[in-house]
Amino acid sequence: MAEASDSLILIVEDSATQALKLQHVLESEGFRTVCAYSGEEALEQLNRMLPNLMIIDYHLPGIQGDELCRQVHMDLTTRSIPILMLTADETQATELHGLESGADDFVAKSEDVGILLLRVHNLLRKSRQDSAVLDVARSLFRRARVLIIDDSHTYRETLAQELREDGCEVVQVTSGPEGLAQLRERDYDCVMVDMVMPDMDGIAVCQELSARRNDSEAPLVVLMLSAYENKENVTRALEAGADDFIGKSTEMSVLRARLRALLRRKFLLEQNQRIIEEFRLREMETLRAKAEKEAAEARAALAEGLARANAELEEANAKLRETQVHLIQSEKMASLGQLVAGIAHEINNPLSFALSNVFSIQSWLGDVLLEAGDSLTPEARARLEKANARIVDTGQGLERVRELVVKLRTFSRLDEGEFKTIDVREAIESVLLFLRHKTSDRIEVVRDYGPTGELACFAGQLNQVLMNIVANAVDAIADDGTIIVRTAIEDGDFLIAVKDSGCGIAREHVEHIFDPFFTTKPVGQGTGLGLAITYKIVQAHKGRVQVDSEPGKGTEIRVLIPTGLVP
Repeated sequence: MAEASDSLILIVEDSATQALKLQHVLESEGFRTVCAYSGEEALEQLNRMLPNLMIIDYHLPGIQGDELCRQVHMDLTTRSIPILMLTADETQATELHGLESGADDFVAKSEDVGILLLRVHNLLRKSRQDSAVLDVARSLFRRARVLIIDDSHTYRETLAQELREDGCEVVQVTSGPEGLAQLRERDYDCVMVDMVMPDMDGIAVCQELSARRNDSEAPLVVLMLSAYENKENVTRALEAGADDFIGKSTEMSVLRARLRALLRRKFLLEQNQRIIEEFRLREMETLRAKAEKEAAEARAALAEGLARANAELEEANAKLRETQVHLIQSEKMASLGQLVAGIAHEINNPLSFALSNVFSIQSWLGDVLLEAGDSLTPEARARLEKANARIVDTGQGLERVRELVVKLRTFSRLDEGEFKTIDVREAIESVLLFLRHKTSDRIEVVRDYGPTGELACFAGQLNQVLMNIVANAVDAIADDGTIIVRTAIEDGDFLIAVKDSGCGIAREHVEHIFDPFFTTKPVGQGTGLGLAITYKIVQAHKGRVQVDSEPGKGTEIRVLIPTGLVP
């Protein structure tokens, strides 16, 4: 065909056998070919020579075929090159992904050679039809057009000569009305206007140009000139709408540099608008091609769409369940925070003055006993000493109440930042204190703490983990038993292990214990959320949870969290 004699095709294929086969087919048809065996090599080839067509394998080492398409279309010099995507993967998902990445057509490697050649000729024919558009785009690389409005002949000629040497196309006028008339007749990139002129000064010209500006186009650059370079003139010029202000005494090299910077910004805006329009047209073409393809393959696409919809529905359902778990956890922690706040408000204040009064009464009773000496009857002294002992007991009881409030604060960490370094041993002791009413005398708690107890973590969440694990260990022991709580450092991880002598977990249930709402407890005694929440919290700390259980012999749960964790 006519287009084959002068058309160069770049084949991007990592298989040497497949590349040679394509070369033979295309060169037999009269095309010139070049091979690249990776995306990176293809980009280097594009730097040396631009082909008329690219055939790209979808699966490539390094840069994948779809990413190579995107990079080709992101560059102004290569985006017009048609691309034919080639792949051994014949699934519709791959084809759709290839087309959406920027490929103009898509062919399976198993397709008949005649079909491949027809698609190549079709793409080259379309490419030639677009050549007129490309010629228009090339014409946009032009000299900057500058209009000088100045009543000073000498300065105007000097400035025009400097700008012509800098590559600009220059037109000169002597007054504001003449300049506005010129702007109505043809387009300019920049207007350089003198601030002080008879009849219509530069400020008035600038204001008129500001009123004309169209937001949909790259704005006309306005450069105000003045022999009087002061703050007041600069302010007036910029407020009138000028883009810059330059004194006439400024060196011409500086003036040219300022002008080039303003023009560079204008040309960049124009180029961005062209790019946006080109992308819009290509997007419309892609959508039209996609719609035609979907219409031709409606039945197959419907079946695939239903399968995909089912998979997405299952994924959404799983995410919904996870979200529900997180919401329940957040609600529990919020409720605990409200409880602690209530305790702090309702107990701390009366507790403080109760303790103060107890200590005062104890001191007064001591003074009475000391001052009375032998003047008290034995019965009165005995009653006073008994009262003093009762006050001492009362003070100890109140101290235990204060200790309970402190432990509750330690557990919830409401008075501390969310992420900080805590003493894990202290946190464990707080949890054991809360569960003491459930262990009573039937469960022996053995503590085996390592030498290091500090860990950077989300304190409130870690306490939730400890509470869930220890509470499960207590519930697993029906009668008497033992719980061993151990901490250590293992391979850079902080280990928290809780082992109980309870009933254990059946083998078929072990893999489900972290699933939301899964529980082996009787109805009404468990929500199935404790270990699910634990797993998510540990996962958020980049850690892991290990379970070792044997029915009838007990369970050990090991939590490992990396040390040196940062939020």
